[in-house]
Parts: sequence; structure tokens; C-alpha cells
Amino acid sequence: MEPKVSVVLLIYMVEAYLPKCIESATNQTYKNIEIILSVSEGADRCVDICNEYAKKDSRIIVVQRERKGRGPGRNFGMEAATGKYILFIDGDDRMGETMVEKMVAAAEKYNADAVICGDEYEYENTPGKSEKHIADLPESFDRKAMYKEIISRNSFGLEVWNKMFLFSKVKDIPFPDVIAEDRFWSVEAYRSLDNIAYVASPEFHYVVRGDSGSRKPHVMEASMKADRLMCEDIRGNGYLSDECDYFMFTSCYNALYEALHFGYFDYKEWRDTYCEFRKCGATVRGNKTSRRQDRIKAGISGFGFRPLIWFMKLSMKLKPAGLYDEKEET
Repeated sequence: MEPKVSVVLLIYMVEAYLPKCIESATNQTYKNIEIILSVSEGADRCVDICNEYAKKDSRIIVVQRERKGRGPGRNFGMEAATGKYILFIDGDDRMGETMVEKMVAAAEKYNADAVICGDEYEYENTPGKSEKHIADLPESFDRKAMYKEIISRNSFGLEVWNKMFLFSKVKDIPFPDVIAEDRFWSVEAYRSLDNIAYVASPEFHYVVRGDSGSRKPHVMEASMKADRLMCEDIRGNGYLSDECDYFMFTSCYNALYEALHFGYFDYKEWRDTYCEFRKCGATVRGNKTSRRQDRIKAGISGFGFRPLIWFMKLSMKLKPAGLYDEKEET
């Protein structure tokens, strides 16, 4: 018998996107799924839409909750899940119709603790613009190879929406009630993964919204802190130390850049982030394979904080802010 898969949709103030999201789950070619709609009370019709779809499809379970943030919302969904595998989807994104089928096939074939698939970014404000992210990876690999791919920034990272997990591996790991909750959750969940499978096709469709809260500097800061925790885990395993330095060099720079652009300033946060950026920059400067622009950034940081700020302000004339898109419920 085909294993059951729990698909948890996190829903809050996404009325315009919700029907397509739910239908992308109900129209899966893989039929043995339960679709858990963890919907938060809000000013729009999301609750009503969820209830309407539940009347049409017996596989849909509506979990209505108070507005308590994204972490608790995902936890409510996990509490209702009964599948062998579990996926977490945001209510404004979409699943390709073969996503679950291909991921289950890969999980069963390789006895995987998690499966990752390729994705496609679709830009709401630029019709027709999209970006596909597909990694050059084998169909199955270990945790070290997964970490190496993440810190290379080639395809996937700490986000949860393009991954399916063996539920028994992660069911006792609650999502924290913090900004960028999925990234912090993934840091802990990844520690339990021994074998990972990969589906090399863009099965998940991520909608980059023009009004996303994820471009706010405090989200960037939270994401950087999750990156730091992951790198501590990696270094603790005794490998990829220089690669982690390069990864954190970029993560710190992005956080500083966005904070400066949006006028978000906290001296302690800036100081600590700058110190880490400068420390990691020493590795970047000493690596002949580093990109030229990164060696320039690292070199400027060696002269102090103010020259780096000047360089960033100059860069802002050439490149807009909004380097990441992490969705937020407040």
C-alpha cells in the first residue's frame, strides 16, 4: 500500500492565492495524502475558503487557530498529521502536480529521511519572469553533501517548502515561535538526517510577492542567525570550515546591506554582525578562488566599519535591496 503523506498548508491573509494553493494539493497525481489547512483568523476570507474546500474533498482537514504566528501554526498542523511523510507549504505558493508522487518514489527507493526537489521562483510584479533552481546532485546523498550544497548557495537552503521529511524523524521537533521559524527548525531537523534523496525537477512553485514581509531587515537578521547555527553544527562535525566562513561572509553582508538600505539600525546587532563579517572576510581574502567582488568587500572591511558603510551606499546606487524573500506572519 502506498504510504500516506501529510501536506500541511500554513494559511494567513492569502485569500487571493489560496484557491490555487489548495487545488495544487488536491490535484496531486499521488492520491494517498491528507491535506491539513492550518488557517489563522484574519480580516480576509481564508477560513471560509478552507471550509468550502473541505466540504468538497474528504482528505482536507481544517485546523482553525488564533493568530499566534507562523511557528505555532505549523505545529498545529503537525499535531493533526498522521502520514509517514510530511511536507510544509505556504498558502500563497503552489505544488507541481507530480511533486508528492516523485518525492515519495525517491524516499521509498533510497530509504531517505528527507527528499528535496527543485523549485521555480515566480515573480508577481514581473509577469513571465521566473527562475528555476535545480542542483547538480546525485539522486541520493548524505548530510555532509547536503550541507555543502546549502553553503554553496546553488539551489536550496534552510527553507522547508521544497522538502518532504520522514515524519518519525521530525515529529518531536516543534517549530519555534520566532521570525524565520522554518530556518531555525531546519537547523535542528537536519541534525537527524542521515540519507537525503533529490528530485532534479522544479516541482515546487514559489511566488515572490511584491508585498512580502520577508524583505524586512529583521527577517534578514533572523535568517543570518539561523545560518550561523547551521554553520556551528557543520564546523562541529569537523568539515567545510572555510566554506562556512565564505557562507557567513555573504550572509552577514546581506543582512548589513538590507539593514542600511531600510534604515533599520541597532548598534549592537550591527557591531556583532560586522565583526563576524570581518572575521570571515579573512578567509575570503586568502582564498584565490573567491570572487573578485567578495575579495574587495573583505578588503574594505579591514579598514573599519565606516569604509564598509560607504561601499554599501555606493552599491545601493547600482543594485536594489531585497536580496531574499522569506514570508512572514505578524
